[in-house]
Amino acid sequence: EGDAKAREEYLDGIQYFLQRKREEACAQRKNFISPIQYQANSEKYRQKLKEMLGFPLQEEQSIPTLAQKTLVAQDKNVKIYRMQLVFWNTITFYGLYFEQSEDTKICPFIFALHGGGGTPELCSSFHKNSGNYHHLVRRLTDRGANVFAPQLLLWDPSVYGTEFNRHYIDGKLKQLGGSITALELYFLRGSLDYFIREESIAEEKIGVAGLSYGGMYAIHFAAIEPRIKACYSCSWLNDSFTHSWPDWSYLNAQNTFTSAETAAMIAPRALVVAMGDHDNLFSQELTVEQCDRIKPYYEQLRCPEQFLSIIFDGKHELDLGSKEIDFLFEKLK
Repeated sequence: EGDAKAREEYLDGIQYFLQRKREEACAQRKNFISPIQYQANSEKYRQKLKEMLGFPLQEEQSIPTLAQKTLVAQDKNVKIYRMQLVFWNTITFYGLYFEQSEDTKICPFIFALHGGGGTPELCSSFHKNSGNYHHLVRRLTDRGANVFAPQLLLWDPSVYGTEFNRHYIDGKLKQLGGSITALELYFLRGSLDYFIREESIAEEKIGVAGLSYGGMYAIHFAAIEPRIKACYSCSWLNDSFTHSWPDWSYLNAQNTFTSAETAAMIAPRALVVAMGDHDNLFSQELTVEQCDRIKPYYEQLRCPEQFLSIIFDGKHELDLGSKEIDFLFEKLK
């Protein structure tokens, strides 16, 4: 009994210590970044965010080579290609590209990012069912967008095969000065370079939309990539200390960039954030708190109309309503 009490006191002490250090970090963060400081030098903060996320984001961006582009389906609106892009002559990054049949060079170009356990095929309704994505990609293509839906290191091996341990790979990357977030953001940025150079997309109409993990990547991608004009993040934005998952926890983040500061760095470009009112993973109350911390950045830059937050009637899913996608397309006109 005495041993158990000692262990409990040890754990209680660690929990108290963490809370106290977090409070100190909040004060430190206010000195590190504020709406006024961000307005004065946004590029400095963008570079510091890349430094926090780590290798390879600080390196010169490599534009991938095309290994294969295969037409896999076609309907009256779009041609669907499976594309494999090779980075460093080593890593083959693949995705599905939905290209509008007409006026492709003037259409919006949107990255559609799946979440945990997902695939491009799933969020694209490739096999009719799209789960909690509620036909994300086809809702974008039906409005006339070209869409690239890449595969991230997030699929469910019990469903799709090819076993892996994301946290284990992330740990290896962190030992090398990077993170899985940084690596996949590097591939997303390189993919954007490829599409601009080779597919002649409309550079002034680039957006990103994602659910859950895809919502995390959407915010980080838009934060580090100024060419993205509008971002839709659903079912992710929350308190990153409460939900300190290993692969989205970074060295010194509480002193510098939490999820709110990262999202705020999208300003003055458009950002819409959504969360279900009975999400089974995250808290809508904490989402509201993060949004309250983002708003002053848009107000400081005199563009409050560029930020929209929505709490919708739903679980951990893409909102079935149209407000967020309406907003995204309005900003990509």
